[in-house]
Amino acid sequence: MTNSITNHDEQARFDTALADPDQLLLDSLRSDERRRRRRRAILLTLLLGGIIMATTLVAVFAGWLTLAVLPTAPSDDARIEQAEALTGEGWQLWQQQKFADAAEKFEQAVKLDPAAASAWNGLGWARFNGGDSIAAVPAFEKCVEIEPNHPAALNGLGQVYLSWREYGKAKKFLTKAAPQAPAAWFGLARLSLLTGNYDEAQKWIEQALASQPGDESLQKMLAAAKSKQLPDELRSLIEPPGKPKSSGSAADTARGWQQFNQGQSRLAERSFRRSLAKDPEDSAALNGLGFCLLNSGKPAAAKEYFEKCIELDPAAGGAINGLARCLKADGKVDEAIKLWQQMREKFPGPNAAAVGLATTYLEQGEYAKALPLFEELVKAMPDNPQFQQGLEAAKKGAAK
Repeated sequence: MTNSITNHDEQARFDTALADPDQLLLDSLRSDERRRRRRRAILLTLLLGGIIMATTLVAVFAGWLTLAVLPTAPSDDARIEQAEALTGEGWQLWQQQKFADAAEKFEQAVKLDPAAASAWNGLGWARFNGGDSIAAVPAFEKCVEIEPNHPAALNGLGQVYLSWREYGKAKKFLTKAAPQAPAAWFGLARLSLLTGNYDEAQKWIEQALASQPGDESLQKMLAAAKSKQLPDELRSLIEPPGKPKSSGSAADTARGWQQFNQGQSRLAERSFRRSLAKDPEDSAALNGLGFCLLNSGKPAAAKEYFEKCIELDPAAGGAINGLARCLKADGKVDEAIKLWQQMREKFPGPNAAAVGLATTYLEQGEYAKALPLFEELVKAMPDNPQFQQGLEAAKKGAAK
C-alpha cells in the first residue's frame, strides 16, 4: 500500500492540492471541441450540398471544363479526407491524454492539409498538454491565421502565455476566446487573482462555478476573491511555473511522464535523463527521474533528485513526498513522518502526505492516528480499494 500514489497523477494532483486545475481545463476543452465538431458537421453538410449543386451545373453547361478538372479533384479530395480522418484520430488520442501520439496524428494531418484549422488547433493542444508549450505557440498561431476568431486556439495562446506568466498577452487572448470557450474562464479567474483584480476574478470564478458546481478549487478561489486577499498557500497552488528554457527539454520531460504512466519505467528514465542533459534545472524531470529510481529500488539515488527539485521549487509536493518515501525506505521513519506532516501543513487535504502518514501509522499500529486520515482519503476517493482496506484495518485496530 505504500506505493499506491507513485505516478504522474501525484505530480498533477498532489503538487497542487486542488481538484486538478489542468483536469478542469481538459474537461472544458473537451466540451468546447465537441461543440465545434457539431457546428463543423452542419457547415460541412451545407457546403457539400452547394458543391454538389455547383458540380451538377458545371457538368450540364460546361462538360469540357468538368473533364479538364477531374484528374486533380479526386486527389485533392482524398488528401483532405485523409487529413480529416487523422485529425479525428488525433482528438481521440488527446481525449485519452495520449498527447505525444495525438501530436503525431495532427502533424500528419497538417502536412496533408495545411489549411485544416482543427488539426493545427489539435497540434497546439497536444503539444501544450504534453508539456511543450514553446512548440505549441506556432501551431495555435497558424490556426488563428486560418480562422482569426477560432476560440479554442485563442484560448490555447492565452493558456500558454498564462503558464509563462506573461499576463498581458494571456489576458488579450483569453478575453477574446471567452465568449465561445468556457475553458478560458478558469484561466481568466487565475490571472485576475494573481494580478490582484479581485472583482474581475469573482466574475470569472462564478461563471466557471456555474458549469462546475461544487468544485473545491474554484470555491477556494472565490473565497479569496471575495476577501480581496490571495493567501500565500493559494498563490503557490495557482501560480504558473513560467516559461521553460528549452522546447526540447519540455518534450522529453512530457514523453518521460507518459512512459512512466504507461509502466515503461526504463524508457521514462532515459527520457528524463535526456531532458536534464538539456536543462539540469527542469524540476518536473528531476521529480520524474527521482520516482523512476525510487520505484526501481534505488531510494539513495532518487533522494538526490528529489532534493534538487525541492531546492528549485520548495512547494513541489510530489518531490517532497518522494523524499519522504526515500527516508522511510532508508529506515528513517520518524524523519519521513515529520516531512509528511510539514507537507500536510502546507498542503492540507487528501493528498500524498495523507497517504504516506496513514500508511505509516497503520504499519506502526498507531490506529487512532491512521483512522481519520483514511476516512479523509476514502471520502475523496471512495472507489479506491486500498484506502477502503486501510480504513477497515484502522477501525478494527482502534476498536481493540
